[in-house]
Amino acid sequence: MKFIPKTTDYGLSPYTGLTRESWIEAAEYVINEIFNNIKNFEDPVVMPRVETEITYPHKNSSAGVCEVEKRASAFEGLTRSLFFGSALLCNKPDYKVNGYRLADYYRNQILRSTTAGDSLYVGNYEELCRLSGTDDPFKPFQQTVEACALAIGLWIAKEAIWDTYNKEEKDTIAAFLSSFGHANTVPQNWRLFNMLDLAFLNMNGYKINTEIMFEHATEILNYYVGEGWYRDGQCFDYYSCWAFNMYGPLWCKWYGYENMPRIAKHFEENSNKLMETYPDMFDEDGWTNMWGRSNIYRNASTSAFDGNLFLYNSNCNYGLARRIRSGQKKRITEAGRSLT
Repeated sequence: MKFIPKTTDYGLSPYTGLTRESWIEAAEYVINEIFNNIKNFEDPVVMPRVETEITYPHKNSSAGVCEVEKRASAFEGLTRSLFFGSALLCNKPDYKVNGYRLADYYRNQILRSTTAGDSLYVGNYEELCRLSGTDDPFKPFQQTVEACALAIGLWIAKEAIWDTYNKEEKDTIAAFLSSFGHANTVPQNWRLFNMLDLAFLNMNGYKINTEIMFEHATEILNYYVGEGWYRDGQCFDYYSCWAFNMYGPLWCKWYGYENMPRIAKHFEENSNKLMETYPDMFDEDGWTNMWGRSNIYRNASTSAFDGNLFLYNSNCNYGLARRIRSGQKKRITEAGRSLT
């Protein structure tokens, strides 16, 4: 199957025909494709798989590592699908899938995934270290990435999900996010995950270590190489666009402008510098070559435009960004590739 929008308007969008409603329909399509594999309300978001050598959980891992990876698999399914689900809930808060409210499903799964002792608990940083039998300060856990995705989803779906928790439930989720936000991380774009965890906590009245925040933010700026581009720690790769130039501006909005304005100013300048030439990475239809490790990153490459729009002083060409974003989606679907 492939996504075919029901709503198009070539008067409003002469190049793609896609409108805001088209994008909402795309979110509905993705959510329904995902939840077709989730038969029961209590089941986690785990997609069917046949490959066990490259992707996790790896069949030959030790028992402890396999358990960590199994939990990560469920958590990644939850938070990555929440990117679509949270946006959909902003527009359709009572949306139902498989007979139950989407908001109720995510509310239940998020709380259980972050509550120690629950069968769906994905583990905080300290427990994952224990299960893995490691004290390596740079040991990466996928849960670090997904904790940030959870924070973003909770921010987007604030009214539909986050605001429905009582104080005790919020404190449970906050303690989970704090574990990853304050813990060691990989010294490259992963610093941004910690930064957004801490920024989310700060926005919601929880105390954070501002020295840790400052260290991460200044190190991210040290990765800047000019013309809007960053290196990823000691490497060059494609994360410059959907990590540094997406999460960086979002951090400005959540935390930087108010608490670290000088650093936020640099993030803003760097993003605006990228916008001067970044549209040239795409052809007249919004298409670009495959980026990173998978075709889905081809679509992710357009998120730098979204990031720029979070800034106080954005210089993004709104119409051009919209054309590229919709063109990218249209070309992917015309090629027969499912958005999932």
